[in-house]
Amino acid sequence: MKIIIVGAGISGLTTYLFLKKLLPNSPPSNPAHEIVIFESHQAPQRQDNPESSGKQTPALNSASPGAALGISPNGLSVLRDLDQTLFHKIANAGYAVSHFQLMSARGGRLARFRATNEDQPPLHTVLISRSRLWECLHAVVPADAIVWKTAIQEVRYIENEKPCISFADGSPDQEADLVIGADGVWSVVKKIVTGNGKVDDWPPVYEGLAGVGGFIPSSYLPDDEPHGTTTMTFGPHGFFGYGACTSAPASTHDAECSIPQGPEAVWWSTYEIEHPPNTKDMNREDIRKQLLQRHSWWKDPTIRRIIADAEIQSIYPTWTTPELPTWQARGVVLVGDAAHTLQSSSGQGVSQALEDSQVLATLLAFHLGRCHSSTTSQIKEQSDAVDLAIKQYFEIRWPRVKRIADRAKQMGDMKRKRGVILEWLTYLLLWVMGENLALACAGGLS
Repeated sequence: MKIIIVGAGISGLTTYLFLKKLLPNSPPSNPAHEIVIFESHQAPQRQDNPESSGKQTPALNSASPGAALGISPNGLSVLRDLDQTLFHKIANAGYAVSHFQLMSARGGRLARFRATNEDQPPLHTVLISRSRLWECLHAVVPADAIVWKTAIQEVRYIENEKPCISFADGSPDQEADLVIGADGVWSVVKKIVTGNGKVDDWPPVYEGLAGVGGFIPSSYLPDDEPHGTTTMTFGPHGFFGYGACTSAPASTHDAECSIPQGPEAVWWSTYEIEHPPNTKDMNREDIRKQLLQRHSWWKDPTIRRIIADAEIQSIYPTWTTPELPTWQARGVVLVGDAAHTLQSSSGQGVSQALEDSQVLATLLAFHLGRCHSSTTSQIKEQSDAVDLAIKQYFEIRWPRVKRIADRAKQMGDMKRKRGVILEWLTYLLLWVMGENLALACAGGLS
């Protein structure tokens, strides 16, 4: 059986690893499973460098708001199921967050809620740079499993009804028994799942929000906050968050306890802007002035210190995947952002992608195992097994992801411009929601 994964990001790598772990061996009469990943980019270089923390300016490590992410306890549980060694490596490469603290721009604390689950000891949320997480996953994927700098032009069906991939550079077409689209919000694979393969009938949606952010030395963070705290502040003109994303050197927490922060932290600011900004032709100084205008009067001195030194390298519009009618077609399936790009306010983006990988691989392993133990024709039965698995995958995953997406939209709306009355109503709502936010964070509204 040949499986092609399109995209070597976090979803693509995790899906590969789960398939290699869970898929049953092919029968002796069939070729061994072949799983290959095609990625349009070259292996990315790290943008963040913890060793640079000796210099006290955030501009040295300016990066996108998405350059750091939170792996919630449910996502960490998936990684632990995948591989204990990999789980420990990823957990200890980031910072264990025990509590999220919500503040108002005017200085009052709105809520402080748990970022852990109910296990004993509880799993914490891990705040980690995206590149560091990617490097941990990439390190355990064989080098020959990824074909780099190979952009997918189209997915289509050929005469035997198998999916076939064509490439932008004219490389020979690749036929597969299953194509897994892990190619993000601008997915090419999605076009064959929801249409004819040539036109994107369900293009990404601009949410009217954009963000700036970057990495900073952790010396910018408050000295008097308890270990394991990430702070998020809401105001009338947007949102500002900051927190450590590395742990103290030579320390081990395994996401089960809060320890002193390491040398690196992250900050991000999200705000409303009507049209998606042009990321290639922008006025960095103007964007920095807007950052100062939004936040310079906010009461938190940490925010004022960060924005005083920040330089802006880019701006990042918020795109999400619309609610698709399906994530699968004959021999083709979507995972991660290709299926459901969530707003960052969900706190569940990467964790839901990890759950996708585990559920998909588990169902494929189950149905292919039954197929291989059958005495009927292997060719027809294998394709039926694949289609049944990906159909059940969508049926299981879609309701859960929809609940999370709906909640994320509510939280994302709180980052928009609002008058004084609506601002105070937002503060009241966040104050009331405190413990519910803890449950959502820990398990994704399970």
